[in-house]
Amino acid sequence: MKATIILLLLAQVSWAGPFQQRGLFDFMLEDEASGIGPEDPYDPGLEPPLGPVCPFRCQCHLRVVQCSDLELGTNPLKSSGIENGAFQGMKKLSYIRIADTNITSIPQGLPPSLTELHLDGNKISKVDAAGLKGLNNLAKLGLSFNSISGVDNGSLANTPHLRELHLNNNKLTRVPPGLAEHKYIQVVYLHNNNISVVGSSDFCPPGHNTKKASYSGVSLFSNPVQYWEIQPSTFRCVYVRSAIQLGNYK
Repeated sequence: MKATIILLLLAQVSWAGPFQQRGLFDFMLEDEASGIGPEDPYDPGLEPPLGPVCPFRCQCHLRVVQCSDLELGTNPLKSSGIENGAFQGMKKLSYIRIADTNITSIPQGLPPSLTELHLDGNKISKVDAAGLKGLNNLAKLGLSFNSISGVDNGSLANTPHLRELHLNNNKLTRVPPGLAEHKYIQVVYLHNNNISVVGSSDFCPPGHNTKKASYSGVSLFSNPVQYWEIQPSTFRCVYVRSAIQLGNYK
């Protein structure tokens, strides 16, 4: 009797057609409760399905698609087009990229869950502290290829866990304040700006006993600063000398 039941079950499995994925967001399986399925689940004349495809930076579980990426790049978006509270409710969002648009400032009210923020290739003219307020988890900030001429005092203090900062190809005339006091930042891109002076305390704290992560990359090439006038002690908290990139002005 048991052997007969097992054979019947195996026969039902062998007669079942293969699962066919029909679209990017079609992660639904047949509804077991209703027993209603597709009229023609398998057509031998069709090409074999490629299989389920989950969007980039998403997790897909049958009927649920959970995403942590948000891409808004290469469009005519302006700062006035981002409404207050536009990012409210996105409590698990970790990545935002708004690049190659017409925004002129860092959007307000960004989710505190962000670990990466990419705002490259826009028309941002200034980094203010309010724009980075509450971004305690941010590890990477991309602001290259803008028109930034200054960074407000206290801006970097609002991103206490920042590891990487890209400010290359802007209009900066000095090293952003707050780098020496920041404990975790390790990579700073400042090339292709208008920086003419680099102070001995711009990157590293004055004392050697201060806890600070060593820099693994600092780029200052293509600035009008005379690199031979920079004091050697300026980079006392750099991991290795080869991590410093200096060069002639463009």
